Amino acid sequence: MYIQDYELKLQQYEFHQRKFLPKDMKLYLSKRRIRDWYEHWEGDVYISFSGGLDSTVMAHIIQEELGNKVPLVFCNTGLEYPEIVKFVNTYDDVTTIKPDKRYDKVVKEDGYPLISKETAAKIRKLRHGNLSDKYRNYLMNGDERGKLGKLSNCWKFLIDAPFDTSEKCCDIMKKTPFKKYHKETGRYPFIGITQDEGYMRERKYNRTGCNVYDGSTIKSQPLGFWTKQDALRYVVENGLKISSIYGDIIESNGKYILTGEPRTGCMFCAFGVHLESEPNRFQRMEISHPNQYKYCMNQLGMKEVLKYIGVPYEGNGQMTIADFLGV
Repeated sequence: MYIQDYELKLQQYEFHQRKFLPKDMKLYLSKRRIRDWYEHWEGDVYISFSGGLDSTVMAHIIQEELGNKVPLVFCNTGLEYPEIVKFVNTYDDVTTIKPDKRYDKVVKEDGYPLISKETAAKIRKLRHGNLSDKYRNYLMNGDERGKLGKLSNCWKFLIDAPFDTSEKCCDIMKKTPFKKYHKETGRYPFIGITQDEGYMRERKYNRTGCNVYDGSTIKSQPLGFWTKQDALRYVVENGLKISSIYGDIIESNGKYILTGEPRTGCMFCAFGVHLESEPNRFQRMEISHPNQYKYCMNQLGMKEVLKYIGVPYEGNGQMTIADFLGV
């Protein structure tokens, strides 16, 4: 297909439709957006490299397109799986940054990341915010515009919980260190976010597209319209190495499946865990990373927090990690 044919077809797709593009057009569009970002900032860019699946795919595409001219920056929060840190260390010339505050202090002073960022923010505001009566009523009950922004009734009990709930951990542990790096270097980020990262991120992408040149968060997300299947296919077809925490990639009924952990964000984060079927991330951690599990449950207090919100955190004492992961 000629370049002008690609451009014509891409113009016919809105942002939210791009995830249905053929894989060759997706790759073409990603490379175009990478080149656009690099040239716009005259090379003052960097790769926000987490060591995760999407981040690994993005870094490979950028280096294929631009060479090794773009630095990789890894934020070691202390919450990464040890396999992720080991994998990141296999790359040459990675710049490592760290937050100024430890996670144990974050949950003690700011609150635990529970349910979702949106829900956690509402609970924090209702517990500690200096809110007007009108805004408090909106968060609790909705208003004449409807109930879209209200706190769900099923989570109102967290307002009176014996611990705080907050969305601030991501800002403190990740966003602030990267903002500091940008301030020191003047570089702007490539971020490996895909459509499968969640509803809110998909909705944000559908408003902005790949490259966001202004606003509060300036970034390029060149894989923003990719799915997890796209990323897995790219790994397989290009023979990429990924962190051992993911296990192997196998094909079943026309789909690619990971035999290890499906996602590798912060180990102790509880956002979305209430939606997971058993064994959930903490039950798997009990078998795969027993030392981190004990620290999380006891020192960080997650045992009582998960018990309070009704999320199981222990296995039955007989299963192995292979049973958990279905391999």
